[in-house]
Amino acid sequence: MINWDEELEQIFEDPLFADVTAPRKKVTSSDRLIAGFQKILEFVETNNRLPQNCDNREERTLYNQLKGILKDPKKVEKCKPYDTANILSERKEDEIPDSEKNCKSETELLDEIFNDPIFDGVNSDDNSLFELPDYMKKRLEERKEADYVAQRVKCEDFDKFEAGFKEVHAGLKSGKYRLIKFKEAHIAQGRYFLEDGILVYIAGLDQIEKNRHGRKDSRTRCIYENGMESGIYMQTLCKNLYSTGYTVQDMSGVEENYLEKKFSINSNDIESGIIYVLRSLSKDPEIASIKNLYKIGFTTTTVDARIANAKNEPTYLCADVEVVEIWRVYNVKSSVFEALIHKLFDNVQLQVVVDGKEPKEWFVVPFNVIEQAVKYIISGVPIAYDETVQQIVVLKE
Repeated sequence: MINWDEELEQIFEDPLFADVTAPRKKVTSSDRLIAGFQKILEFVETNNRLPQNCDNREERTLYNQLKGILKDPKKVEKCKPYDTANILSERKEDEIPDSEKNCKSETELLDEIFNDPIFDGVNSDDNSLFELPDYMKKRLEERKEADYVAQRVKCEDFDKFEAGFKEVHAGLKSGKYRLIKFKEAHIAQGRYFLEDGILVYIAGLDQIEKNRHGRKDSRTRCIYENGMESGIYMQTLCKNLYSTGYTVQDMSGVEENYLEKKFSINSNDIESGIIYVLRSLSKDPEIASIKNLYKIGFTTTTVDARIANAKNEPTYLCADVEVVEIWRVYNVKSSVFEALIHKLFDNVQLQVVVDGKEPKEWFVVPFNVIEQAVKYIISGVPIAYDETVQQIVVLKE
């Protein structure tokens, strides 16, 4: 009788398989957490150190991502299978350095180079070869000033601003505030913004003057929700917000029930169907442990009839469901409406196989976000969904 274990062992001991290694776990494009963690790993492998909270925006983003992972045990467990650099093992959030002690200025790096023994034989006349022209010295001084301005320090009077940040967070959930695409014209004292997932408040703005590039600029006082502050220049702040930020817009001035009044139903309107939101009552630990898991579907019959056999259908995860909300859609194809919702939340679609089938209408997204999305789509407002901050973003006012 053939011993298959021995046969397979001999096959894989063949030199032909010498360079073959076990593949890493496949990461789906929708798994932003793992994709972000792999960028952190690439940084560690390239720089032989952890990302830190310095003035380099890309490194600071990686630092914040790593800090967010470390303070959430579930995220740590999810990332561990990919942790080839062993940066999650027994490490705590407060073990990440807040500032890059090894980051050196351009002047310090140049000093290290020219103090090398290789230059010992160079006389003073030769040193003139390495002297910077005046215009370059001026540029370096400007860079040093900009670097100084960009540094964040502890906000000593943060207690004056803390309540405002809490109000904005609550307002973003309730709909009192919303995120919109950033424009430079939005910059003003007293406004809130979201930069790299962190709320920023402009507490002060100096007199606006033209900078050396002929653009309007000013020193600001920016307060961050993590208790830090910065005297960042307005143009630098704009650059950051255009890249990784949004403007927080106060909607309290908008007439209450505006959408309901604008889209009130009359006798000439024709019902196209029903958009419904369901919550799973599955007892499967893998499903039950997922927070903010909802099915967004469409039917031309009653919802009760649609879900009557839910516990036997993979579409409903083979479990009973609870109706969370329904919307009756008039004068438009409900199927088109449903397709827009699904496209909006495509990146947070549940990836699961039930009885050999892959349900496509389940999404991991807060219900209040679904509500906002439905209202914006009804009103024809172009929107996107940023899953990193779990907020709808209005692309055009």
